Amino acid sequence: MSIQSLRALTNQLAGHQVGLPMPAAAPQSDSEDTTGSLEQTVDFFARVTPDGRFTYLSDRGLEFIGYHRGYLQILTLPDLVPDAEFATLMDCFDRARERRTMQKCTLHLVKTLTYPRLVELRININERHPGEFTVLAFDVSSWLEREQSLIHDAHHDALTGLPNLTAARHEIDRIAGDMSDPSAQAAVLLVDLDEYHRVNHAFGYEAGDRIIQETGQRLQKIADRREFVARAEGDSFLMVVAHTPGREDIADLARRVSDAIQQPYTLDNQTLQLSVSIGAVMFPEVRHQSGKVLRQADDALIRAKRVQGATRLCFFEPNVRTKGADALKLESDMYNGIRNGEFSLHYQPISDARTQQVVGVEALMRWQHPVHGAVPPSVFIPLAESGGLINFLGEWALRNTCMQLAQWDNAGIRLPYATVNVSAHQFRDRRFPEVVREAIALTGITAERIVLEITESVLMHDPARAKMLLEELTAIGIRFAVDDFGTGYSSLAYLQRFPLSTLKIDRSFIVNLPHSVNDQAIVAAVVALARSLNLELVAEGVETPEQRQMLASSGCHLIQGWVVCKALPVDQLARKFALGELRTVSA
Repeated sequence: MSIQSLRALTNQLAGHQVGLPMPAAAPQSDSEDTTGSLEQTVDFFARVTPDGRFTYLSDRGLEFIGYHRGYLQILTLPDLVPDAEFATLMDCFDRARERRTMQKCTLHLVKTLTYPRLVELRININERHPGEFTVLAFDVSSWLEREQSLIHDAHHDALTGLPNLTAARHEIDRIAGDMSDPSAQAAVLLVDLDEYHRVNHAFGYEAGDRIIQETGQRLQKIADRREFVARAEGDSFLMVVAHTPGREDIADLARRVSDAIQQPYTLDNQTLQLSVSIGAVMFPEVRHQSGKVLRQADDALIRAKRVQGATRLCFFEPNVRTKGADALKLESDMYNGIRNGEFSLHYQPISDARTQQVVGVEALMRWQHPVHGAVPPSVFIPLAESGGLINFLGEWALRNTCMQLAQWDNAGIRLPYATVNVSAHQFRDRRFPEVVREAIALTGITAERIVLEITESVLMHDPARAKMLLEELTAIGIRFAVDDFGTGYSSLAYLQRFPLSTLKIDRSFIVNLPHSVNDQAIVAAVVALARSLNLELVAEGVETPEQRQMLASSGCHLIQGWVVCKALPVDQLARKFALGELRTVSA
C-alpha cells in the first residue's frame, strides 16, 4: 500500500472515531468490537484511556505487538514505548486533548519487549467513547530504511562508494561554518587523472572503472582524519582539508597524492602508470559558498594542467583568471576580431646551428585585441576551441602559410618549408584532408614544403584513424612533425607506427640544458633515437649561444628560438633577409 493510500485510510479510520456511522461493537470479545475490515489493513488500531490502558485493540494490532490478548489487562501503551520516547508519546496525547484534532508522532513500539519497530502514531480524541483516545500506528521502519538508503545514494558515488560532489559541498559549507577563528584555514583540492581517456580507449570502460575504483581507494588510504575524500565526476576527485596550517601543508598532501597515483596499476597483466594534476584553493575568505570554492579549484586545475613536472599543483590566485565572464566576453570578441582582421601570422625561423642558414619557418598565430592588446595563444586557442572557431582559424593559417611561401618565392626568398600547427579539433575533422589538398592546389606550391605539427596526444586519441590520415596525406608529399616531444606519451611504439618526418624537442628540456645532467641525458637519448629512426630533429626554445653550442655538439643541428630570431610579422622577417641578418639555404 502506498503512503498516500495509508494516509487516506488513516483519515477514514479517524473519521469513524469522531462520529461517522460504524457497525456496533462489543468491546471485550476477540472477534467482536471490530470496526470492520477496513481496520485490518492498519498495522495497529486501538482505543486507550488517558493513562494508556487498552479498551480495544484490533487483531492485526495484537499480532503486530506480539502479545496474547489476555496480557492487555496489565499492559499499557506507554509500556510499549522506550523510556527515552515516553515524553514524546505523552506530548502527543496532550496536544490531541488540547487541540481536539489528530496529532502525529514518530517513535518505536517494542514488540514482545524485545524488537523495536519504528511507527507513526496518530492519536485523536474518540468522541463516541468519552474519555478515550483512538490510536493508529503504521510501521514505517521499511520506509525509514528506504529513506536512509536514498539519502546514502544521494550523497555517495555508486562506482567508488566515496562521498560524491553533493556531500563534498556540504562538507565545505560545514567546515567554513565552523571556522570561528579568523586565522584558521582549510583547503579544497581538485585531483584529476592526466590522459585518463587513453585507459578507456586501450583497455575498455570496465577496466577504466577499475582504475577509478582503485584511485579512490588509494586516496582514502593516504588521507588522515581531517582530510575528506570524495569523487567529483569522471576521473576527478576532491579532497577537503580542515584545519590546515597553510600552503606548505597542502603541497605536502599534493605530493602524497601524486606519489600514490604514480604507483603502477595492473590491468590485464599489464602495468600502467598515471599522473595527476591538482588545483587547490585555500579558504575561509569565501564562507558558505561551496560553489564558488569549487569553481576556484577548477580554475587552479586548468592552470595545473599546463605545468610540467611530476607534481602538477597550482593554487587559486584571485588575480589570475582562466574562465568566467571575462573569458566569455573575450570569446565573443574573437568573432569581431576575425571580421576586423585582428588575427595575423608571425613566422619564426628554424636554423641550422652549423651553417646559421634558415631552413624553414614556423607559422604562429597572433591576436592583437583593440582594447587588451596582444592576447597570448595560451588564452585564445582554448577559447577558439570552446567557441567552435578553431577549425576556421586553422584552415586560414594553413592557406595563408602556403600563399606566403609562394610570395616569398617571388621575392627571391627561397625557404625549403614552413610548419603549421594543427589542433586536435582540426585533426579529427573529417574534412581535414580535403582542406590540406585545397590549400596546396590554391597556391601551387609543392606539398613537400608543408610540415604539419601535431602533438603526441592527438596521435594517440585514435591511433588507427591517425595512422590512416597520416598515410593519406604523406602519400601526396605532406610531412608531419611531433611537437613538444618528451612531454606526452614518449613511446617508441608510436614513432614506429606512424609515418613521421620530424621530432621537436620541447623547450622544457632546453632551458636548463647547460646546467642539468638529466636534461643533457634526455637530449642525447632523443638525438640517438631520431638518428636511428631517420627522423629530423628540431630543438625549440633555444635562447642562448651556450644552449645552441651544446645542442650542435650533441648532434641536434636544427634549432628554433630567440637566439636565432623571435617570431616576426612578414614584413619584418623579409627585412631581416634583405639586410642579411638571416640567410636562406640558397643565399
